[in-house]
Amino acid sequence: MRLHRRQAILGALTGSGAAGTGLLAAPALAFAAVAATPAVAAGLPSRRPYTLPRAEEWAFTARSGRRYRVLFSWPAGEVPEHGWPVLYALDGNAMFDVLTGANRFLPDDGQGVIVAIDFPLDEAEPDRRDFEYTLPSGEAPGRHGGADALLDVIEAELKPAIAGAVRLAPARQSLFGHSYGGLFTLHAMFTRPGGFSTYLAASPSIWWGGGVLLREADAFAALPPPGAPAPRLQMTFGELEGRPRPDAPRPPPGGPRRMMGDNVRQLAARLGKLEGRFADLEVREFPGETHGSVRAAAAGRAVPFAFQG
Repeated sequence: MRLHRRQAILGALTGSGAAGTGLLAAPALAFAAVAATPAVAAGLPSRRPYTLPRAEEWAFTARSGRRYRVLFSWPAGEVPEHGWPVLYALDGNAMFDVLTGANRFLPDDGQGVIVAIDFPLDEAEPDRRDFEYTLPSGEAPGRHGGADALLDVIEAELKPAIAGAVRLAPARQSLFGHSYGGLFTLHAMFTRPGGFSTYLAASPSIWWGGGVLLREADAFAALPPPGAPAPRLQMTFGELEGRPRPDAPRPPPGGPRRMMGDNVRQLAARLGKLEGRFADLEVREFPGETHGSVRAAAAGRAVPFAFQG
């Protein structure tokens, strides 16, 4: 009896049974869906249910051998004909629950898939976040410069695995990051503008590396308008991030100061002058929020911008 039931489940997920829909009905079913997908069979992550309903935790190992903790949630009900939109987010250990919560406050037909990426809870490598979220720069201290390698993992390995687990809308894929994650998000947009349809940079560390991101912005501005649909961009920050810190290091000559609000406004002003480069450009300040507390407010605004725009 158990064998017949498992065969029925696999048939429903892969569409080979009479009732096949390709939906994710429960975490156990999601695993079967990926296992039945030859395109990702060689790199299946280890998966288990997460504490939230309709959610999973993946132990994802990239081809490089580097391990990631991926938290994955999906809406209730049937997947739309053209697939669900998807939001990829960095700092998943901190952001997954709040992003999923904001998603589930939306109307049922306006929700999407959340894929939050982070490092395993037992990660022992020091400063790994600093390395994987930042750009190569001759003006930055410590380990840095791994952002492109992480982007490669997301594009070439994680995206196919998620697409094998649930039907997605290829033209509605978003990337969210806070702080160094916001730096990473803007770097992805400036250097690989076709990777996502929407970019959500919360309190981005534009100051990092002596202004290397601004040089990327200049190179982006020099490109011709894309033939594909223009991306959408949202940048947010907290009111209390816009004040100078007495202990902040002096910026290099001509480099941006470590002031989130001013840096975001200035970058938005530059990008807003680019004719036809953005389908939507939103800048939002959250009153009374600091660099840490603004994460919840930023997530609450990012999700509807990503899924309802």
